Amino acid sequence: MDYVSAAGLGTALAMDAMAVSITCGMNGRNKKTAFLTAFLFGAFQMAMPVLGWSIGKVGSDMIAAFDNTAAFVILVFLGVKMLIDSKRQDNIIGVKVKDIIILAVATSIDALASGITLPVSVKADTPLYMLEAVLIIGTITFILSLSGYIIGNRFKNAKPVCAGVAGGIMLILIGVKTLFC
Repeated sequence: MDYVSAAGLGTALAMDAMAVSITCGMNGRNKKTAFLTAFLFGAFQMAMPVLGWSIGKVGSDMIAAFDNTAAFVILVFLGVKMLIDSKRQDNIIGVKVKDIIILAVATSIDALASGITLPVSVKADTPLYMLEAVLIIGTITFILSLSGYIIGNRFKNAKPVCAGVAGGIMLILIGVKTLFC
């Protein structure tokens, strides 16, 4: 297996999760939520390539047809929701577990599509190599998501409405980037 390529792929796949984690950190309140966010993002980034790998070439066209659009819709919806919620509340918006799960799914849809290519792109052509590859992807995502959450949490003392607006705009921009890139 090509460990350097697996680490590069893991880092590339984790970028959206890290950016969204910054938003979650701006609106989060405690270490438990930080670890839950990082864990869920890492877990979904591990599970989706396995699912994509198991679907294989049969479903590759189906996944490719909706991955960017689905991520765009989910991220823009949550971004708009965050913008609306920031105007309604005077304190920092709490991060709900269901929102974290939805964000984890949205940021890992590209990992689903990449799972199809793992046997070729990182030479994960056996179940053991596949396990190693997804562990690398999940670990990198966990570390970058936790770091992003901590970075975002440093800005939570900003005016709460500003944090909600900034977070909402960030989610919308990530969604737009996902649609066009």
